[in-house]
Amino acid sequence: MRGSTSSSSAEMPSVKAERKAEDGYTLEEIANQYSFDHKKQLGTLNRAPESVEEDEKTLGFVIVFQGQHPRWPPKVFCKTNLYLLPKTDTLPSAPITVFTEIPKSHTPENHKHHEQKFLYAGAHTITRIQYLMPRTPLLIKMLESKFTGPKNERSEEAWNKSLNMKWAVVDLNIVEGQEQGSNPMEPLKEIKKKSVSQLLEEMRLRKSSGGMENDKIGRGDDKEEALDGDGDR
Repeated sequence: MRGSTSSSSAEMPSVKAERKAEDGYTLEEIANQYSFDHKKQLGTLNRAPESVEEDEKTLGFVIVFQGQHPRWPPKVFCKTNLYLLPKTDTLPSAPITVFTEIPKSHTPENHKHHEQKFLYAGAHTITRIQYLMPRTPLLIKMLESKFTGPKNERSEEAWNKSLNMKWAVVDLNIVEGQEQGSNPMEPLKEIKKKSVSQLLEEMRLRKSSGGMENDKIGRGDDKEEALDGDGDR
């Protein structure tokens, strides 16, 4: 009897654990949900999926990466895809989805195999945008606050590259009440495996495009002014 009981229990199908929003989402899942070809296309500012074919692309969602935004919340500090930001005279913006990276837990078991995961942090509106022009005192101060500590040692070449670019400080305030809406990651789309030929074609297209979108000049008010709480680190 013992043998038959053991055999029948071994044949029982495994039950897949229910996926919860608090478990977080991988970059691959977020990219797939928003119709991006690859997770490496994601950054802090990301275009809306419905604006892929439009001449005027719009901001769809924001990803707050751990350790990259010294004044989050509510400020994010970015230099890529600034053209997606709304004009300053149209603020506050329409609600925008925000994801925040789950802090890494550095244990011996997962240190080498950690996979970034992100929480859906709700819908936010952009209430303020401040552009920091290359090599201005405010940009230098913000970069110093962003790249401090022994883990952020940078070469002179890396510093010059950052200093020679236009950056933006974006204030995001969470939406309250019914305007919050539902989690855009639910239901979660299935990730379809791509063929080798599809992957090679995507690589070819990415190389030929040369990342031109990232070089577009951000729109809005370039006036330099003191940041709110500028003395706080």
